[in-house]
Amino acid sequence: MATLKKYIEHRQFSGQMEIVEVEYDFSKDAGATGALDIIKFKEAVVLMDAYLKVDTAFQSGGSATLIWGVKGGDTDACLDVTSGAVANLTLGAVIPGETACKQIKIAADGVLEMTIGTAAMTAGKCRFVMLVQKF
Repeated sequence: MATLKKYIEHRQFSGQMEIVEVEYDFSKDAGATGALDIIKFKEAVVLMDAYLKVDTAFQSGGSATLIWGVKGGDTDACLDVTSGAVANLTLGAVIPGETACKQIKIAADGVLEMTIGTAAMTAGKCRFVMLVQKF
């Protein structure tokens, strides 16, 4: 299983709802095409909302794409930046989650993953920000 360097196994809730952030950083995670696990929820959760915040502009030698979703399920439920992906992932950009991402149930031990497609990323850093509620 390929995972981000700052991969999280979310073990327990401090309350009923919380914000969880996970960082992707090209300088640590590389940018090869393929899937990387972002977070594993030990308990069943409902993903209430999500967005991606770009901290360092993304770059690619080609037409790189980025999707984010449920591993083994709707892999682009949260984000589907396939049209002009690199051009959309500019410094300071906030990209809202897809409609399918709102109020989606994730089973216990469920994993969210990001997938880089079409071409490798050569730079970029972002945070996946999720509002989750215990199911």
